[in-house]
Amino acid sequence: MKPEILSTAIETLTELFFTKNKETDFLAMRTMECYISDLDLLNDITAVAVEIERQGAWALVPKFKLFNMRAADEIEVALCGLGFTDAEIIASDIVFEEWKKSQNHC
Repeated sequence: MKPEILSTAIETLTELFFTKNKETDFLAMRTMECYISDLDLLNDITAVAVEIERQGAWALVPKFKLFNMRAADEIEVALCGLGFTDAEIIASDIVFEEWKKSQNHC
């Protein structure tokens, strides 16, 4: 998505998804689908994360997961500043526990 319209896209999605009106649910989903599929909204993860942070639109991240789980995870990582997804952290904990057991530390 072109950087100059990214801000408007995030603002529009936030308004559509979080306006307390049943009639906007369908429109919100279709708009997000169009932005992601046709306009490549999730093409630049860092720019999307920066714009979400700037607008305080963190509640959009779970909505992105409906369309692209990997991109949504990458946005979460960028927002958290960890550099690792939750799944990677859990996997590393499991490997560490197995290593501790193999070293007879337990």
